[in-house]
Amino acid sequence: MLTVYHYWSSVCSQKVRMCLAEKQIPWESRHIDLFTFQHWEPSYKALNPKGVVPTIDHDGKVLIESNVIIEYLEDAFEGPRLRPSDPYLTGLMRRWVYDTEEIAHANVNMLSYNARHKVRLQSFPKDELRAIAEKCPNPVIARRFLRRVAQGVSEQEEADAYAALDHLLEGLESALRARGPWLLGKDYSMADMAMAPYLNRIEVLPRPEMVGAKLRPRVAEWWARIKARPAYTEAFSFQNPNTSDPIKR
Repeated sequence: MLTVYHYWSSVCSQKVRMCLAEKQIPWESRHIDLFTFQHWEPSYKALNPKGVVPTIDHDGKVLIESNVIIEYLEDAFEGPRLRPSDPYLTGLMRRWVYDTEEIAHANVNMLSYNARHKVRLQSFPKDELRAIAEKCPNPVIARRFLRRVAQGVSEQEEADAYAALDHLLEGLESALRARGPWLLGKDYSMADMAMAPYLNRIEVLPRPEMVGAKLRPRVAEWWARIKARPAYTEAFSFQNPNTSDPIKR
C-alpha cells in the first residue's frame, strides 16, 4: 500500500500526484491541511521531521522531499519511463529538477504570500500565529512565517522574485527552442513534470503573461501540451476538502 500525505494546492504535492498519475500507481490519500497547520503537529512531524508536504509511506518505508519521491516512484513501480536511459539526458533532467528547487520554489513561494496566503492568515489572532510558529521544526521558516505575517512581502522582494523567475523561464524558452517538444527533446520526462506545478502557480499570480505566447511562445506551447495530458488533469483535479478556504486554485 502506498499512502501519500499531501495538500491539495501545494506545488510539491502536485508534482508527486502528477508522477502517480503518469505511472498509474494506486495510492491512498491523507490530506494535510497546511492552513490549519496539521503539518506542524507532532503526529505528522513524527513522519516528516521537516514538517512539510508531501510524504509517502510505501509499506512502512517513509520518504520525504518531492524530488526524492518522484525518483523513488520511478524505480519502485512499473509504468511509463519518466527518466531517460541516456546518462547525459538524465543529467540534464536532474539539472532541471534542481532548478525547480533552487529557483522556482522559493520565488513562487514568496510571490504567493501577498496574492494567496495573506488572506488565509488574516482570520488568525496574532498570539495564535506566534503559538503556531513555535510548532514549526525549522526556526528559519518559523521566523520567516512571523515576519511575513507582520510585514507581508515587500515590493522589492516581489520584484527580485519575478526577476529570478524570468531568468528561469528564459532558460526554458531556450531549451525548448533548441530541443523541443519537451525539455529533454522528444520524450516527456521528470524534468517537464517537476516544472509544471510552478507554471500552474505563475498563471494565477499577478503576471501570468510571463508564460504567455506573446512573451514566450515555446513555453506557452509546452505548457499547453502539459495541460493536455490526462495525468495533469488527474493530478490537479484534487479539490480542497476545507470548503471554507477562500482560494479556489
